[in-house]
Amino acid sequence: MDNNSTQKGYYINGKKQAIELLQHLDGAERQKLLRNIGLKNASMAKELSEQSFSFKDLLNADSESLAKIMQVTTPAIIGLALYLSPKTFQKRVLTSMDRNRAEQAFNVMSRDLSSKKNECLKAQNRVLQNAIELSRRGIVKLSS
Repeated sequence: MDNNSTQKGYYINGKKQAIELLQHLDGAERQKLLRNIGLKNASMAKELSEQSFSFKDLLNADSESLAKIMQVTTPAIIGLALYLSPKTFQKRVLTSMDRNRAEQAFNVMSRDLSSKKNECLKAQNRVLQNAIELSRRGIVKLSS
């Protein structure tokens, strides 16, 4: 087997691998690596930063940003997303919302959703997409 046929058999998606690597780094390491990438290619660094952001990173968001993210997310989605989250984060999110919406989200997250893990993960991704969109528009500041 020659070298050419070996190369045709494997495709390496460097961007996807970089995102996976960034997702496993802590915040400071991720920021340092993204800054270094930004020196060479600012748009690539921004794209990698957005795509490597995870729902867990919202744990570090300030209260004002959390409130703005939750304002554009339906309470049912928030409730599903919070089901898999630590209690302290659940409380922070719910207290950042107006009472009526917080009660709606709480009612959803208080159900037995143990068989709905995929739906909860999809809800977390939806909240995350809302956060990224607000960040792109300059409404919230996300730091990964």
